[in-house]
Amino acid sequence: VPIKAFMQAFVASEVVLLTGSLVTPDGSGFDPLLFDKQGVLHVAVFTDMARVGFHTQQAPHVLRWPMLDVLRRVPGGYGVAVNPGTTLGFEISPSGVGEILKDFT
Repeated sequence: VPIKAFMQAFVASEVVLLTGSLVTPDGSGFDPLLFDKQGVLHVAVFTDMARVGFHTQQAPHVLRWPMLDVLRRVPGGYGVAVNPGTTLGFEISPSGVGEILKDFT
């Protein structure tokens, strides 16, 4: 699969986010599962509930959002950890988040 086609499908897909507290309709209470990767915080997202594994012990509440919406809400200076702890995992650096938004919005 060409990388552009992969990225188009990826940003259009729905992903799973874990949060430590219940999120109200106005968005308050959102406390996403974060990973520190060499001093840079990364928001954890999962491409399927089956990949969440033991992480629900840290953040038991589940949200499903379109990946593009997740990327739009990632704070500056944060990256994204996709499927952390799995063989299908990868990371998007903070600058990579910006590049994806530039290319796909």
